[in-house]
Amino acid sequence: MSTDRRKKAVTAVALLGVIAAAGAAGGVMSSKKLLATTAITAPAFEQSRALPGSFSQIIERVSPAVVSIRVTGRAPQTGPAANAPQMEVPEPFKRFFGEEFGFRFGNPGDGRSGRAPRVQGMGSGFFIDADGHVVTNNHVVGDADKIEIMLKDGETFDATLVGRDPKTDLALLKVKADRAFPFVSFGDSAAAKVGDWVIAVGSPFGLGHTATSGIVSARGRDIGAGPYDDFLQIDAPINRGNSGGPTFNVRGEVIGVNTAIISPTGVSAGIGFAVPSNMAKNVIAQLKTSGTVARGWLGVHIQPVTPDLAAGLGLAKPEGALVSDVTADSPAAAAGIRQGDVIVAIGNKRIERLRELPRLVAAIPAGETARMTLVRDGSEKTVEVRVGKMPDNDRVAAAKPVAQDAGPQLGMSLAALDETLRARFGIPAGIDGVVVVETDPDGIAAEKGIQPGDLIRRISGQAVHEPADIARAVENGSKSDRRALLVLVRRGANELYVALPLRDA
Repeated sequence: MSTDRRKKAVTAVALLGVIAAAGAAGGVMSSKKLLATTAITAPAFEQSRALPGSFSQIIERVSPAVVSIRVTGRAPQTGPAANAPQMEVPEPFKRFFGEEFGFRFGNPGDGRSGRAPRVQGMGSGFFIDADGHVVTNNHVVGDADKIEIMLKDGETFDATLVGRDPKTDLALLKVKADRAFPFVSFGDSAAAKVGDWVIAVGSPFGLGHTATSGIVSARGRDIGAGPYDDFLQIDAPINRGNSGGPTFNVRGEVIGVNTAIISPTGVSAGIGFAVPSNMAKNVIAQLKTSGTVARGWLGVHIQPVTPDLAAGLGLAKPEGALVSDVTADSPAAAAGIRQGDVIVAIGNKRIERLRELPRLVAAIPAGETARMTLVRDGSEKTVEVRVGKMPDNDRVAAAKPVAQDAGPQLGMSLAALDETLRARFGIPAGIDGVVVVETDPDGIAAEKGIQPGDLIRRISGQAVHEPADIARAVENGSKSDRRALLVLVRRGANELYVALPLRDA
C-alpha cells in the first residue's frame, strides 16, 4: 500500500473512531436524559426524619424528665423451702424479661422468720407534668408497698400510685414536693413510620439514665399481652430496668412506653416493644382523672374470619369479626346484633383484622352511640349501638380460635339428642341441636376441629334438630355455588363457627 493510501486509511479509521466515540457519548447523554426523566427519585427527607449528626442535644434536653423507679414489697410465701420467693408479674412479661417483679437488688431474706421476705425491683418512668405525675408500667409497680423515684441528679422522692391498667400495662404515679419537675410531652405515635429514628432512655439493670438509639422496626405488633395489643416494635436496645421508660422520636416527643422484649438470653436481642403514645395518652388521662380506666363494651364474643369462613358467609374476602355469641341484655343484643353477623366497620373505620374491633369499641365512651356495619346473610346493613361500660370482670370481645386445615370429606356420625346422649356428653336440657357421635380422622370435620360430643346447633343460618337437617343442608349447598357451609358448634358452654368446605361431600 502506498504512503498516501495508508495515510487516507488511518485518517478514515480515526474519523470512524471519532464518530463511534461521539455516538457513544451521544448514547451516554441520551441515557442520562432518559434517567433524568424516568428514574424514581427519593423524596427529600423531612427535617424530623433526617439523619442527625448526634442525639446528644435531644438526650440532654429530655433526660432530666426520665426517672429510675425502685419498688419494695412482700413476696408471697410459697412454703418453708422457699428461701427467696419473688413477687409475681402478670404474663407475658415474665417471658420477655426473664424474672418476676423486675430486676432484683439486695438480699430478699431467707424466709426463716415465717414472714414473707422483702423484695426490691427496678424500673423506669418519666414525668408528664411539672406537678409530679410519672408514667411507668403496671408490671413495674405491681402491688408494691413502697415506691421511690430517683432523678438524674440522684435526688430521691417517695411516690404514690394514682392508678394502673393491667390491660395495657400502664400505671401512673404521683410525687409530692414543693418544686416543679422537668417533664416531657407525648407525641403522635400514628405518625411514626418504620425506619424512623427512636431513642430509649431508662435504667437497664439499674444503670440510671442510659440512652440507646435505633429505629421503629414494625408497627401494630400483637404479642399476646392483652386484648388491646398494638405495640411499636423498636430495635433500640432495652433490657431489664427499661420497663416503663420512654421511647422518643428525634423531636424529643414520647411516642412509646417501653414494655417488653423478646430474647432467648434475657438481654436485648434487638426486639423490643413499646405501648404507642396515642393509646397511652387516653389511658393516662383517665388514670389521672379517676384512677381507673373506663372502656366501651359491646357484649359479643368474636372469632376471626378465615378464608373458609368467608366462603361460608358469602364474603368476597376474609375481613371483620364474626360474632359467635351475644351476651344477653348487652348493648349488642339491644341493637339487634345476632350470632353469625360479621362486624366489618365502626363508623368510617373498616375492620380489617379481628383485634381492631376490641380497641375501637374500648375507645368509645360509655353512653355514646356508634354506627356499626354488619354483614348478615351476604348483605351489609347498618345498626346504631349505644355502647355500654365494660364490666370489671369482662372484656369487649373474646376471640375464639377455629381450625383452618381442610380435608377430603366431611366424615362425622350424627345423632338426634336424647337423654342418654345428653348425659353422655354433658349437654344441658333446653339446648337443642344434633350431636357429633364420631368423627373420621381423615375427614374434613375432624381436621376442622370438630370433636365427638360437639353439638351442631345451626348450619347455613338454619337451626337443626336431627341429622336429616344437616344432610339436606349439605345436599343443597353442594347444588349451589357455595364453597363452604357455616356451622355453629357448641362445645361445653362455648359456641363458635366452623366452615366446612363442600368438596367431596
